[in-house]
Amino acid sequence: MNYEYEQINYKKDLPINVFTHTVEHFPYHWHEDMEILFVLEGALEIRVGQDSYDLEVGDIFLVNGSELHFINSKTDYGKTHVLVLQINSDYLREQHLDIKHKRFFIYSKDLGNVSKDVMDDLKFILANMMDLTINRKNLYELKVKKWLLELLVILMEHFEVPQEEDYDELAKDERLLEILKYMNMHSARSDLSLQDISEAFSLNPQYLSRYFKAKVGVTIKKKLDSMRLNKSLMELQTTDLTVTEIALKYGFPDSKAYYRVFKEILGITPSEYREHYHFELEQHVSKDYLSINNRESLTNLFKHLHREKSNHPVVKTEARNLSVDLTNTKRKIEHTFTNLLTFGYAPLALRTDFKAQLHQIQEEIGFRYVRFHDVLTDRLLVYNEKSDGSYYFNFHNIDVVLDNLLEANVKPFLEIGFMPKQLATTTETIFLWDAHVSPPKQMLRWKELIDAFTRHVINRYGLEEVRTWYFEFWNEPEVEYFWRGTREEFFTLYAETYKTIKAIDPELKVGGFSSVNFSRYEEWLKAFNQLVEKEGIGLDFFSAHVYNFTRKPAEEIKHTDKKASISAESVTQFSSIMLGDEHNLTKSIDSVIEKGKELSTTDEIWLTEWNSNSDSKDLLHDTCYMAPLIVKTSIENFEKVKGMGYWTFTDIFEEFSQEMSLFHGGFGLMTYNGIKKAGYHGFFFLSKLGDELILKREDMIVTKRGENYQILIFHYLHPNRLYRTFDYSQLSEHNRYTVFEEERDRQYTILLKGIQGKYTVKKQYVNREKGSAYDAWVAMGAPSTLDREALSYLKGRAEPGIYVEDVEVRGDYTLTTSLQPHEIQLIELKKRY
Repeated sequence: MNYEYEQINYKKDLPINVFTHTVEHFPYHWHEDMEILFVLEGALEIRVGQDSYDLEVGDIFLVNGSELHFINSKTDYGKTHVLVLQINSDYLREQHLDIKHKRFFIYSKDLGNVSKDVMDDLKFILANMMDLTINRKNLYELKVKKWLLELLVILMEHFEVPQEEDYDELAKDERLLEILKYMNMHSARSDLSLQDISEAFSLNPQYLSRYFKAKVGVTIKKKLDSMRLNKSLMELQTTDLTVTEIALKYGFPDSKAYYRVFKEILGITPSEYREHYHFELEQHVSKDYLSINNRESLTNLFKHLHREKSNHPVVKTEARNLSVDLTNTKRKIEHTFTNLLTFGYAPLALRTDFKAQLHQIQEEIGFRYVRFHDVLTDRLLVYNEKSDGSYYFNFHNIDVVLDNLLEANVKPFLEIGFMPKQLATTTETIFLWDAHVSPPKQMLRWKELIDAFTRHVINRYGLEEVRTWYFEFWNEPEVEYFWRGTREEFFTLYAETYKTIKAIDPELKVGGFSSVNFSRYEEWLKAFNQLVEKEGIGLDFFSAHVYNFTRKPAEEIKHTDKKASISAESVTQFSSIMLGDEHNLTKSIDSVIEKGKELSTTDEIWLTEWNSNSDSKDLLHDTCYMAPLIVKTSIENFEKVKGMGYWTFTDIFEEFSQEMSLFHGGFGLMTYNGIKKAGYHGFFFLSKLGDELILKREDMIVTKRGENYQILIFHYLHPNRLYRTFDYSQLSEHNRYTVFEEERDRQYTILLKGIQGKYTVKKQYVNREKGSAYDAWVAMGAPSTLDREALSYLKGRAEPGIYVEDVEVRGDYTLTTSLQPHEIQLIELKKRY
């Protein structure tokens, strides 16, 4: 039998290889080092010698060094996903831990006296090793070595077995092992000969030839050809190198020899093999030995990242000391972070539950404007055609929408679009409610609709009131999903709409275009400036959308025919895009502002949508992470723009069909049944800031109103790279903090100077223990449904923590406080008389 020797190569400073592998069939082979297999998806058969073992999802098996073993998938569709851990025995010897000749037995279906907790510990360690290496976490090399030592302790305490005298003939033949290792190391040399190998080991060539054939079963040349072939397969599957280039790279004298060996061993040609087995490696994983990661299998792995007794304890407290002169006010500030609220689309405002949430957020925070999609939607029955071709407008349902908004003390920020179905030229739509994204089939009727609507709202609400509203034209027209006409047709439509509204009253505010800050953006702005000169129109305000998108480094981008456009639910399809680092959102906003300066008719800029991610199923949206993200982004950017519309204020949302579990990753600051998420309190704390700025830094803002002071502190952590490639495999329904680096508390000592008198110091705080509905839901057992009592309890747990004390200050006051990761704190000092 032809047994394959497998050379394992390790990275410098890393004593393990850990990767997930898609298994179909792997013939009898052996390697010098120990290997642990953890089945993540599918089923597997492993044969060691004459013994056979069946493994299913969740099973673990250990293959000792130098053990002959065979692996075969037993999954119906032919592929099984397995985590593989290989341990460098040379490294262990250097640490005086020689386990090369120790034997272990792990087969999770036959634990004997070993408890299930021990197996859970093994899975925990394997998951953490993968997490560290795939995300290159801080000091990951040292941390991997720490986990490796813990793993070895478990192996020797629970799984070591006595050695048999003749445990494996192959393992006892050290000379054969060294010969095979030498051949493997030099196999890329096309001139490597029997004579070279004989000289390397001081053996007679004829003796070596007979000895090798007897031990291995094939000649040295055939074995060399087999080694070269095996090494070349990954290149055929994952690169664009030519067959000749691959043949020469791996030691074949020419492509003919490569073809001959390929046909002889595998029965097909290299080209046929490439066509049948080609795949692309995951972008976020290094192209290591067999490093083929699967998102579903990683999800099954990363659910083991936490143990009850571990729960990622804080390992260190970071101290921050600063002095703040409260007499040093810098400037007046406006609360532009609460200038704009957003929700999905107009008909939602007809719902009773929606109205209740809107009234609550307005009473507690108080936003000035509210922006939403599709005020002309067919579901409001605005534009109607009769069978005889005549048409009429009906604004009754729009009136109810607008009345409900104004009743909640928030002004409309009207998005003019999309096209009514009966007026559309094409059948293309977007969103669950079928918003039509085409030019009008009759421009005159469109203008009549806009004219009638504008006059209607003026007559109903008064000219002075409507002059305070905003008429925003369309939504992301440079993205093909939102506009199916040409750019010229879009600008013609804008020009006619602008002229129609301005003809009624030139002081009405008309602008747009809710653009996404991406590559096609600049072309549209340049074309618009040309239109301004040609048509004599303008733009009263410029609006844009900013999500935390960035382009992957050029070396990571695969060739693709897809256009790099952005829209919710579709962004993950584009391999060139990922989520940016912790500075990217602010950089993107700065880019929007710079591009806005190129417009010739306005300097008023609104962000009418922003969020960390455009995916309405991103599980981080429900967590404490959003509270410091909202505070951080708002503080960094609120003085640059007129308003910042966080997308969205509620999980009552109907753009896409989705499972509506309570915490499903929706955009909302509130769940669909009105429970406040942690992000809600971010805006609540921001709304309590004063109107004079004293200090702004990367983790804090200090303001003043009258004789009262407000200090807003946040502890922001950014998610890891794996998550930012839209791979959510480390997130689960009940555990969503595994995508963050090692977490530490922050201890603040703040010397407040220039304060005197009696004050009430009130501290409100939101962390995983107070003010986070998601974490409270997990703690109460993560129920799938909530009865009235459970809902009431959860709403109570969703409120911030609070601490109040009265102090008397003479000149200076030292404030000490501690923040957990993802925590925000609002500390108010209110003058007492």
